[in-house]
Amino acid sequence: MDAAHVAGWLLVVGPVIFGIGAGDPYLVRAWTAQQETFLAIVDRHPMAWRATHVLFIGGTVLTVAGLAVLPNLLLEGWPHALALAGAAAFAIAAILWIVSLVYRLVVTPSTARVFIGSGAPDAPVTELDRLNGGLFKAFIVIAVAALAAIGVATTAGGPIPAPLGWGSAALSGLLIGGLMLTGALPPFTVYVAPLAFGIALLLGA
Repeated sequence: MDAAHVAGWLLVVGPVIFGIGAGDPYLVRAWTAQQETFLAIVDRHPMAWRATHVLFIGGTVLTVAGLAVLPNLLLEGWPHALALAGAAAFAIAAILWIVSLVYRLVVTPSTARVFIGSGAPDAPVTELDRLNGGLFKAFIVIAVAALAAIGVATTAGGPIPAPLGWGSAALSGLLIGGLMLTGALPPFTVYVAPLAFGIALLLGA
């Protein structure tokens, strides 16, 4: 299997695994629910919560691996350098995201139990949740910027069509704007461009 196929499969399988986790039928309502409802859902379905976060972590690691291979498929010079910088930035963002996910994997189920038992969240955990939310926002900003850089790099030539690269850069701008306006974004939005890159690589390989 050549590098294009390796990168393509990693960039398809990673986001798909993430999407399977996000689409868990027990947890779909939790992603947009108020805190009380969210914690009640987590308390009722702790195994689904843990399985989903394992899938999130696995999908993220595979996506990072796919983006790490991608620069080697692009033209030497600034496209390769820009894509490599983008892949490195995405890896840094992914580390922040995985730390956040591990926190949610370990702490959130016990937080839900305390809330259901007492009717109020634990104050120290509430502060940790706030800090964890900061990690998530940092992940979104850095990852989206990284994907914009990779998208621009692909427009210089190579196995990914230039319109797709410009589309990735444009999507990154829209996502940053959405984050500034709303203060939050669904994490699956970060995996859209890598999935598109992966499909293009497999179709063109």
